[in-house]
Amino acid sequence: MKYVILIPAYNPDDKFVAFVNDLKGQSAPVVVVDDGSKEECQGAFAHAEKAGFLVVHHEVNRGKGQAIRTGLQAAKEHFPDYHPHDCIITVDCDGQHTLEAICKVADCANVNPGALVLGGRFQDEEDVPLRSKFGNTVTRGIFKLATGLNIHDTQTGLRAIPFSLIDRMMALEGDRYEYEMNMLLCLKEWSIPYAEVAITTIYFDNNAGSHFNALKDSWLIYKQIIKFISASVISFAVDYVAFLLVAMLLANTGLADLRVPLAYAIARVISGVLNYILNSKMVFKASGLRAFVGYFILWLVILGLGSGGSYLIHDLLNLPDLVSKICVDVPLFFLSYWVQRELIFKKKAENI
Repeated sequence: MKYVILIPAYNPDDKFVAFVNDLKGQSAPVVVVDDGSKEECQGAFAHAEKAGFLVVHHEVNRGKGQAIRTGLQAAKEHFPDYHPHDCIITVDCDGQHTLEAICKVADCANVNPGALVLGGRFQDEEDVPLRSKFGNTVTRGIFKLATGLNIHDTQTGLRAIPFSLIDRMMALEGDRYEYEMNMLLCLKEWSIPYAEVAITTIYFDNNAGSHFNALKDSWLIYKQIIKFISASVISFAVDYVAFLLVAMLLANTGLADLRVPLAYAIARVISGVLNYILNSKMVFKASGLRAFVGYFILWLVILGLGSGGSYLIHDLLNLPDLVSKICVDVPLFFLSYWVQRELIFKKKAENI
């Protein structure tokens, strides 16, 4: 397996020059993307060109995501003889990723053809700066909840991308750091296999040279994950409002004794339609007859379990209407989400 090293760079310093010197002795071609760096940094890119690297320039700063896309396009154009399972390995420009780590990722990609390979920071976690450790821990937990994928290091910039995925990776949204999170979110949607290999990362001055903006870029990353799970929250909010309104309207009628199961059923009809629209269009981005039929069957099962369960809890334990509903809906929420993610809206695997 052959590979190309891709380095997106913005205002690199002396560590980038040292990294260029380390890479000169290896055989893989290197593509560097200057993402609109300031004038005093151009000497570093001239040094890379002198070392035989291909350097592509952005006139203005366009963000790491766009820099990666530019590098993918350059690799596709300049290395047309590479096979689909050959790789582009993205590497940060700040010297955190060593040549040894790059080789480990390449070796893992070689035994996992067609997979997206991640160089994960598993080892020496006591040396990881607090903000990096905290950010990755939080993101890892939210990502697993949203996708079901257990990826240890969701924020690593060291990744092997098969040539077969270039076109789809270039079509991904996101111009800054959220692009790399979108890449992971698409693993599920596109049925792409992935693998992680443990690497050791070098941090300089507690990672002070990072261009990652803790507030702005964290929001861009988490926004994508929040969108992935927010449809269920919106639907449940509508469900609860509808439940309370219908239960209140039925409280002083001849149907008062059945107000809990009836209100549950009516609220589920309203929220179910909304939830299907949101999930098929915004979250899972999959629709069609199969998804609709599957969702309808799930909806009927959830409706029956929820309506009957809330009635039994209310009747046997004499709990308030809303409390009865909550006791039933919490486990049904997780059951419904898992079935939708794993069965109803799961796309068929594609050949890569």
